[in-house]
Amino acid sequence: MLENTSALAAYRIPVTSGSRTVEVPVLLPGRRIGVVLDQPVAGPVAWLPPESLGGFTPVTADVVPGGVRYRSGNCRALTSRGAAVLFRAPDGRITGGEQLPPANVWCAPGEKVLPAAVPPGGEVFPYCDLRTE
Repeated sequence: MLENTSALAAYRIPVTSGSRTVEVPVLLPGRRIGVVLDQPVAGPVAWLPPESLGGFTPVTADVVPGGVRYRSGNCRALTSRGAAVLFRAPDGRITGGEQLPPANVWCAPGEKVLPAAVPPGGEVFPYCDLRTE
């Protein structure tokens, strides 16, 4: 888990583990997001005042029978960069995870259920990005 304990928004966070790197697009102050890497290390981050993000709110995801329900309160579609899925033991320990590809993650306004084979108890952390490139 990656946590932003600052008062600023973390933008474009490179997270590495060995030769693997993922980029977490945005992490608001006080929020946490999952990353599917062993012993992740965060790289240099652009720090922005949250108000500079134009009303951005994180897209949320819940595991439902047969898929994942995504919800976005943003006024425009964001760019999907995939999602991290974390699995936990009954005692709360993270036991593993997988990465969902961008095509399997919904970042548009509103709510949508997409099919996915995520077991009950899995946590889905969408990587929805403000930029389009």
